[in-house]
Amino acid sequence: MEIIAVDSKKDLFQIKDVITDETMNELSKVELEDISWTKQEWQEDWKRRKLHVAPDSIFEQIGKEINSHTETISKAIGETIKRIEVIFWLDLPGFTVTPHIDNPKIDNAFQLYLKDCVNAGTSFYNPKDSEIEIRDDNQRWHYNPDTGKATLRHTFNCIKNTGYIMLNNKLQLHGVPTTLGKDDLRLSAYCLMEE
Repeated sequence: MEIIAVDSKKDLFQIKDVITDETMNELSKVELEDISWTKQEWQEDWKRRKLHVAPDSIFEQIGKEINSHTETISKAIGETIKRIEVIFWLDLPGFTVTPHIDNPKIDNAFQLYLKDCVNAGTSFYNPKDSEIEIRDDNQRWHYNPDTGKATLRHTFNCIKNTGYIMLNNKLQLHGVPTTLGKDDLRLSAYCLMEE
């Protein structure tokens, strides 16, 4: 596994080679649209499926492999990670996400792409503090594009077995700027790191 900070802030990292080639090859044989699923909480209107993880499935194996890297991740980000909760998302044609900031309940997370999907990566931006509105709601941090234009910080391309680690804060503005086309499927593991 390779983890590299994208800049001197050291709160956003590129990750590569998290899952073994053998497991990735097995995953490529799975009919993704046949897997049972539900809607992701807070994202019910998105063109996104939260996939069920059956016992002894390839997704359970991927979860185990991700959790085998807790020590490596801990050293790279400078925090002790004890366990990683893994959620699998399948994003469908028409999926897009406008720039947003995750709510403060998410401390550290990473997203690992499990299938190539051209132009479906995640872009991070450099908002100014004055562009972030703090509200007394569950989301807490809200980006206000009317107060300025955040510049691009880094784009993580949607290439299988790569992704990013994000240490959440009120300036971690990110989104998927393109819309998935009619033949596109974006498969990823969204991982919540527990200290």
